Amino acid sequence: MSWGALPGFEPPLPLELQVTPELVSAAYKRALRLGLYWRLKPEERAILCLSKRLRAIKSPLLKEIILKILTKVWPEKARALQAIEIGTKVLAHKVNTALKIGAKTVAQALLKAAPTLIPQLGYSYMNVPLFYRPKLDEGTE
Repeated sequence: MSWGALPGFEPPLPLELQVTPELVSAAYKRALRLGLYWRLKPEERAILCLSKRLRAIKSPLLKEIILKILTKVWPEKARALQAIEIGTKVLAHKVNTALKIGAKTVAQALLKAAPTLIPQLGYSYMNVPLFYRPKLDEGTE
């Protein structure tokens, strides 16, 4: 995703939908409460237990592993995180397209509506059949 045409803009991620130790702790408690904890592999259990004690989760590899575990334990939250990630890529594509055709006001309006628009774009992209999905970046499909 290239935000190079947008100086100083970082795509907004709601704090409640980031992979944080608090989210991992909530997933751990949910897994115990629903009995899903014992269906996980021992490695996955260890990752859940240890990553909830961290101050911050910065490693992309650890985030990917936690998302896979989260898919087994809390599929709704994992899907929301995936929608945020894909929605950010879709928004970047739309803004870059608007800037390429010279519609700066459209790009600014998209960026202003970004916090509420990103999840909607992500869910709509995930619900479109593969045949009709536009190519955004590698890794979105």
